[in-house]
This record gives sequence, structure tokens and C-alpha cells, in this order.
Amino acid sequence: MANTTFSVTCPHCNGTFEVEAPAKERKPRGQLAGIALADMTDEQLKREIINANSVLYKAKQRGASEEVIAANQARVDAAKAERDSRHPAPVAEEAATEETDAETAAEV
Repeated sequence: MANTTFSVTCPHCNGTFEVEAPAKERKPRGQLAGIALADMTDEQLKREIINANSVLYKAKQRGASEEVIAANQARVDAAKAERDSRHPAPVAEEAATEETDAETAAEV
């Protein structure tokens, strides 16, 4: 990004000065920063899922090409798969608990 230059007039001396404001430094996050999904913390992964869903939604709204939508959907799917590999879904845990309860009841 380029620096922004603008003129400022001093009310006391009626002088005009050229002022150059530095451009704001952008700090990429998540996949934009090159962090692999496996290396992200849980909080970063949560933010990545939110961002990926947002990008996908916006691509669909503007009528982007099928390749762009497919790539964005793949990004969402990859982030969700990483989340699910770290934290198994509660439904699977409940099913396992129900099976254990059924086995225990059969033994009694």
C-alpha cells in the first residue's frame, strides 16, 4: 500500500503543509498467513472456519464461477475436518455411551 499525501492548512499562520500519512500495515491471519490447519490453535481454527464460511457465502452471492465456489467449499470442508479430528462430535460419544449402557444392562 502506498502512503497517503494530503494538504493541511494551519489556522494560525495560514500556511499550507503537505503531510504524508504512512499506510496501515496489514497483518494476515490464518491460512492467509501461511499457517497450516494442523498447526493452528483451536481459537485460530475457529476463526478460520468463520472466515472460510464467509468467503464461500460471498462467492455464492456474487455469482462466482464454479471453480471458485468449489475451492471455497473445499477450504470450509478442510477446516471442519480438522476441527472434527481434534474434537469428536458429541453425537458419536452419546452413541458409544448408549452401546456401553446396553451391554451393561445385558450383563446384569
